[in-house]
Amino acid sequence: MKVLNYIYFFLCLTATILAQQSSNVNLLSNLNQYPSIGYNDCWGYVDSEGREYALLGTEHGTSIIEITDPYNPVERAFIPGPFSSWRDIKTHSTYAYVTTEGTGSGQGLQIIDLSNLPTSATLVNTIDTWFSRAHNLYIADGFAYVVGTNAGGGMHIIDLSNPVNPTRTAYYTASGYVHDVYVWNDTAYVSSEDTYDLVDLTNKSNPQLINQSIALPGIYAHSGWLTEDKRYFIACEEFNVRDITVWDLQDRSTWNLVVPSFETASNTPVHNIFIKGNFAHVSYYKDGYVVLDISDPTNPTIAGYYDTYPSSSGTYAGVWGAYPYFPSGVVICSDMQTGLYVFDFLGDGTVPVELTSFTANVTPQGVNLSWSTASEINNYAFEIERKFQNETSWKTVGLVGGSGTTTQSKEYSYSDKTLSAPGKYYYRLKQIDNDGSFEYSQVIEIDFVQPDDFVLNQNYPNPFNPETTIEFSIGQAALVKLEVFNALGEKVADLLNENKEEGSYRINFSANNLPSGIYIAKLQAGEQVKTIKMSLLK
Repeated sequence: MKVLNYIYFFLCLTATILAQQSSNVNLLSNLNQYPSIGYNDCWGYVDSEGREYALLGTEHGTSIIEITDPYNPVERAFIPGPFSSWRDIKTHSTYAYVTTEGTGSGQGLQIIDLSNLPTSATLVNTIDTWFSRAHNLYIADGFAYVVGTNAGGGMHIIDLSNPVNPTRTAYYTASGYVHDVYVWNDTAYVSSEDTYDLVDLTNKSNPQLINQSIALPGIYAHSGWLTEDKRYFIACEEFNVRDITVWDLQDRSTWNLVVPSFETASNTPVHNIFIKGNFAHVSYYKDGYVVLDISDPTNPTIAGYYDTYPSSSGTYAGVWGAYPYFPSGVVICSDMQTGLYVFDFLGDGTVPVELTSFTANVTPQGVNLSWSTASEINNYAFEIERKFQNETSWKTVGLVGGSGTTTQSKEYSYSDKTLSAPGKYYYRLKQIDNDGSFEYSQVIEIDFVQPDDFVLNQNYPNPFNPETTIEFSIGQAALVKLEVFNALGEKVADLLNENKEEGSYRINFSANNLPSGIYIAKLQAGEQVKTIKMSLLK
């Protein structure tokens, strides 16, 4: 009776809450590039320079969208794939792995190289050795777990030691059809339609079933995620019978059902759940993006939501996937009808400051940064962070504003005169709220050149096919020539022949009509000459 009373109270409460479009969630942007095609799952990726990307599944491929500026998402690449309503995406190192249930050309496991972002992304392999279609995958500790495949539907364990040419270590079938999987500490938490199963992965060549939950009447064991203390498994049922259940796994020998049902009042099935800290981020189909406070996992409560699908038509429509793990704190969701959404969940204490501009003016003495906000702000500080070329860590170099400071200006600036060596520098703003929470701005890149510097950087990518980028810097105004020669010394391209002011420049070189081989780029500015070798591989 207590459980029934709890559910009745919750339904009455959420009937009032969800009648509104949003609560405690700010919409930062929405990108709907393929409205006539449709969308499915999403995932996230952060490159070595701190830029953030949404990997958005469409019904005809994978859209790679930069969201470093969350208010202005930009598609940087698109990788076609078999047409399908189902597509799942995960990342490992600098690669994305994509599965689909589509048929036709390009079936199997797609492997996408993300290392050249934001310039490009490339499909480097499609593997159909073990399956041609798959419903889902999860990646942990250098292994991919691909489930719901054709010809059996079990779980393929794939070693990603060689990211482009992985190998399979085992094919697990003891749980029957596996719809979804979560992996932690050599244990798989398998959603196998009727039950949730624990599978021992200590031996990746011989996975073993440990135990199963009870089969709850009328539900579909669809997916789930562990709380961060790894004690509770919060599951999504999808058949709109119980929606969300919570299982206590303190004793690994028993699946103890502690929350038998958690539903909203809108009669909408739930899809997937992703846990970060004390919050569960839920893709709730027609209810949109829903955030649950799970600080007490046995008593989840709604902490925020944004309804991307205000219509009541259809059963499986609205938000398919969510991803809350970006360093900046933004959350992305994929709506099946209207594409990518970028949100800020206010319940975690972060409040974004919208930058309307962020620019850098390079001088021989250093760099002058300037930025502006959409409105005046109070009690904010901006820390300026910098890193040099291939450095992996950021260094705080300045502060604008401060704790307890009231700022009534939309325009801000900072001069960094501590640069010591020529080369690439990256800057970002760390926006700090008065409660100590923070988020990062987009990354801005500059080339610093001292007055007498003359630099010809190595082209990138290198090797290349068929295009590459050549960057150079000059310390004073001069007539600049940039030429390309083959290994025999024959000129094959004139890329530049004009007067240039001091500064840094970037030139694109296309070798569409040239054969594979070694080429020499020669830069001349006045009397100064430098060369680099470039490798074209076709």
